[in-house]
Amino acid sequence: MSDRSGFPWPLYLTAALVGGLAGLVGAVFHAVLDQAGEGRDALRALLETAPVPGWLVLAVLGALVLVAALWMVRRFAPEAAGSGIQEVEAILAGQRTLRWRRVLPVKFVAGALAVGSGLVLGREGPTVHMGAAIGQMASERMALDDRNRRSLIAAGAAAGLAAAFNAPLAAIVFVTEELREHFEYSFASIQSVILACCAAVVVSGWILGQGPDLPVPNLDMAPLTALPLFVILGLLIGALGVGFNRVLLGSVRSFRALRPNQAYPGAVVVGMVLGALLWVAPDTVGGGEALVESLPGAHPALLVLLGLLAVRLLTTVGSYGIGLPGGIFAPLLALGTIAGAAFSELVAIAAPSLALEPGVFAVAAMGALFAATVRAPLTGIILVIELTGAQMLALPIILTCLTATFTAEAMGGRPIYSLLLGLSERRAPRAPVRRILAAGLILAALVATDRFLVSDPQPADQTVASEMQPVLPPVAPSTARPVMPSTSIDRVESDRPVAAELPIPTRGVARDVPGLPPPLNEVAAPDTSTQTEPAPEPIALAARYSIQLISFRKPGSPAAFARQQGLLDQARTLDSGASGWYPVLIGDFLSRNAAEAARDALPADLRGLKPIIREIAPSERPVPVRSVN
Repeated sequence: MSDRSGFPWPLYLTAALVGGLAGLVGAVFHAVLDQAGEGRDALRALLETAPVPGWLVLAVLGALVLVAALWMVRRFAPEAAGSGIQEVEAILAGQRTLRWRRVLPVKFVAGALAVGSGLVLGREGPTVHMGAAIGQMASERMALDDRNRRSLIAAGAAAGLAAAFNAPLAAIVFVTEELREHFEYSFASIQSVILACCAAVVVSGWILGQGPDLPVPNLDMAPLTALPLFVILGLLIGALGVGFNRVLLGSVRSFRALRPNQAYPGAVVVGMVLGALLWVAPDTVGGGEALVESLPGAHPALLVLLGLLAVRLLTTVGSYGIGLPGGIFAPLLALGTIAGAAFSELVAIAAPSLALEPGVFAVAAMGALFAATVRAPLTGIILVIELTGAQMLALPIILTCLTATFTAEAMGGRPIYSLLLGLSERRAPRAPVRRILAAGLILAALVATDRFLVSDPQPADQTVASEMQPVLPPVAPSTARPVMPSTSIDRVESDRPVAAELPIPTRGVARDVPGLPPPLNEVAAPDTSTQTEPAPEPIALAARYSIQLISFRKPGSPAAFARQQGLLDQARTLDSGASGWYPVLIGDFLSRNAAEAARDALPADLRGLKPIIREIAPSERPVPVRSVN
């Protein structure tokens, strides 16, 4: 399709239009999932004071939502099940036909129900499939030949991935790396993919905001002497990737083997388990984007991380196996983050002198697990760097991804989408009911173990107040995702300046925060002109409370943060002592209720930090942050 000069401008214009539409659909899909997350949080908070058991209500609602989504998929578009990426591969290979009139609405609505319900699925699978459907629609409207039609389908799929993660370069590379067997390379086709990805990111960024989708800032460059550790990490992640593929394939086989009259009861069981987990262990479900941002600064214990890794592994394969629209990219990134954080704890035990941040290993493990599972190392490297903004860690990420890919290949592993595509072309096996029941029992045992480990009382010398509610740190506002209270990850102090990712006032401009009384330990200076007796000693204060916004490792960071937020005259901190953390505190209250009321009245950008209420012991003396060097 070109003019007389041979320049295919109609194809390029159509590709840009396809990218813009894919970015619009992806942004709306993202916003719908954000609203679903907010609804889950609001409902969970409401049920905490309800006269009925909250877990039971969530279990019933989860079952109803999943049954509705499964009915929609099976009734109108069975090809909309699963990720959709392997479906796009089959379409580009000429093995299947893309019925966009069915796929677009079913993938959007059923995907919103499935992912929005809290299943461990990612939004990138539906957006890739919907983007390809938009490319098919445009090719029919423009009456293109078969070659240009496939170019537009590939461009739409890439645009969907770019919009899902705000990662245009990774999306371009994904088409050339993952779809290489079915994508017809030509200058025009590559240019079409690039145009579509750029248009998608422009539209989605205009709606959702720009910047890394999962920022992990303030990570220092790993020293060259630490590079062998990333080789070891790559070996472990490569083995984990092979195991993940095998377990996921077994889950898909098991659910496919269910007879039609057994599929809906299976969805009911999965939905009820999902609802119960949302109540008792919310970290074990959901796409996992919040975990990717919170874990590098949360510093949970090694056993908690291993338990969380095992539980999320089972919930991931169980969520995907049921056959509802949803991707595995986001769950893979979460699993990689947990594995990297666990490896960091092992390194801290074996070689504490290295003092490497957990985020360094977490970011590298994210890309490595993706590379080992999907067998697309270049896409994994670029995707993680674009997602997190961790350009300083390019070398460790590359080394870990390559090692993981070599390990997976040596162990005989195959790319997950090739396995799924091959499985869909085979006859369904007999239903291994015992295997499904055994997986459910293992999941229940792991959740119970995880809960037991987290409920372990804190040491007496721990500086974090025991009554702090365990919550996850916030995520970037561009995604507008709410943060659900966590039962698996205690939010102790976070060493990353999350406020840099939040809408903040003009730098250096002071502002008044409503509802904050003056510090109780600030005594007015006596009037020496009339005083004849020495001032009395201050009376010892009882324990009181303050609002802790965030904490840092470096002593100068609280003052820089407070200056950036316009809180330099109000913010205080504590001596780090043995903990090594410098909190940023505002307000001084005699009761927890008063502190909570003031926290709820904070400006929106400060509430976005998810501040906690910290008890200040009588022996602790908060000092202005400007006095700490």
